[in-house]
Amino acid sequence: MFESLVASTAGRSGAGAVESWSRVENAACARRVAAMAAMFAAARAADGSASRDQWCLDNWDAVAAHVGAAQRITHGAASNQLLIAVALHERFPLVAAVFADGLITYQLVRVVVQRGALVVDPSALHELDRLLADALGDREPMSVATAEKTVDAFVAQVDPHAVHRTETRARGRGVDVSEDEDGSGMATVYATLFAHDAKAFDARVDSLARTVCPADPRTVDQRRADAIGAVAHGADRLACLCETEDCPAGEYPPSTGVVVYVITHQDALGERPSPPPPGPKPEPTVPEPADDVSPGENAEPSGTSDSGASDSDERSNNVVPQPESRDDLPSEPADERTALDGEPPAMFTTPLRELTLTEALTPASGRVATLRPAALMGGQFLPGAIACRASIGASITRIVHPGQAPPEPRYRPSKKLADFVRCRDMTCRFPGCTVPATHADVDHTIPWPFGPTAASNLKCLCRRHHLLKTFWGGESGWRDVQLDDGTVVWTAPDGRQHITTPGSRLLFPELSKSTATVVASDVPRSHTGGLTMPRRKTTRAHERARHVQRNRAAQAEARTAP
Repeated sequence: MFESLVASTAGRSGAGAVESWSRVENAACARRVAAMAAMFAAARAADGSASRDQWCLDNWDAVAAHVGAAQRITHGAASNQLLIAVALHERFPLVAAVFADGLITYQLVRVVVQRGALVVDPSALHELDRLLADALGDREPMSVATAEKTVDAFVAQVDPHAVHRTETRARGRGVDVSEDEDGSGMATVYATLFAHDAKAFDARVDSLARTVCPADPRTVDQRRADAIGAVAHGADRLACLCETEDCPAGEYPPSTGVVVYVITHQDALGERPSPPPPGPKPEPTVPEPADDVSPGENAEPSGTSDSGASDSDERSNNVVPQPESRDDLPSEPADERTALDGEPPAMFTTPLRELTLTEALTPASGRVATLRPAALMGGQFLPGAIACRASIGASITRIVHPGQAPPEPRYRPSKKLADFVRCRDMTCRFPGCTVPATHADVDHTIPWPFGPTAASNLKCLCRRHHLLKTFWGGESGWRDVQLDDGTVVWTAPDGRQHITTPGSRLLFPELSKSTATVVASDVPRSHTGGLTMPRRKTTRAHERARHVQRNRAAQAEARTAP
């Protein structure tokens, strides 16, 4: 069927090609979903699967890890896709057939699975599957909300107690923190609170914003935003940024138990540089080239790397000013830091009425960043100026590359070595996993004591994937090999290889320089090393069954309520 769909699409163009390839895309997605369901069916059919259902990392987690590695997605996303796949093929086989023909989308399949999750009677479920397959096969285009109402209408026909009721606004309260993906180093917070709590929060933020002196360069909105950060850190005031020596509010907020790890280069943490002494004015008859350097007494010698200043820093601090030049391009680190606060600069230096249409629509020259960017532990990009702001009142730990240092003579790595490994890796090193390294274990790739405690044999693994390697490993399971530069080569149970590189390689390549090569002294007889997998109190299937029963009881109560 799929091959005939592709063949019928070839040679088409325009809207016809869009429609045909959309159906091919749906059919291909259906086969991907079917492959996931088949993987889980094979895991359940394997010897000992019933016992492994009691494991903390059970059959479901093992299959979800394999699915996530194959698609380079997180474990949560893979588990959700596996849930849709298994429920579709076990509960809605007729809808699955329509999906395989490419007539419905994955989004609609997900709505069917989610809205029909509370139907438990086999005959009612079979009737619902038939009704949905007949109705959705030749459906008209519909939004997600319309699709949910359509599915709910059929669910109400076969089992009224299984209809998902709309929650009240109070039950839908919550907080969502979304890190912006544009590299700005910012995040957006959405919250739905009780009105009295929101009023108290607003007053608290406003009072914190007023703890700085009048010379603070930030606007009221900027101080209120920074006050939310102060609340998150448990501080009772903001640090004033006026930089005056006698500021009554200049003391840094007290330290708290909240820790946020930021990896940055030392040049972003240095003192704000003072402007170099003015050099001699250039001869008006012999203009100097724009990129000529005139080192003054404060200039760093060429080839020096300890200061952390890049070549671009040196040029920007010592360029001889030109008559026509780049006065509008802040190049000193101090400019980058102070540009975070205050009112934004004017879009035009010339009155708008005096500009041509082309000049008005031409983007202004960009700001040239001289501070190296930083990263939050977990890999999120953070501009250098914001990293400098984050360092106010922070504890700073210097990360030391171990080079060719010999292994440490113990199982648990020293703090200096563990800090290096976490900063090098930034996240769990299993394919697709994004758990920050600070929330992960430091794992010996070659198990101790057969493998040494050295950087080339250590990597970060979250607890889930640490258990996966330990108890779902071995010759027929997951295996890993680590290279001297921190690269890890994973081999899946099906023999496919997945390569992960250290998360710091892009922003901090110096952390990925090769360390001393390690050699295994012997091979352990068992990959579990005599350890025992933690066990669940109940299986995942029992937990889901209880969840369905609780929800059905709640829906029945809502229907009978006056």
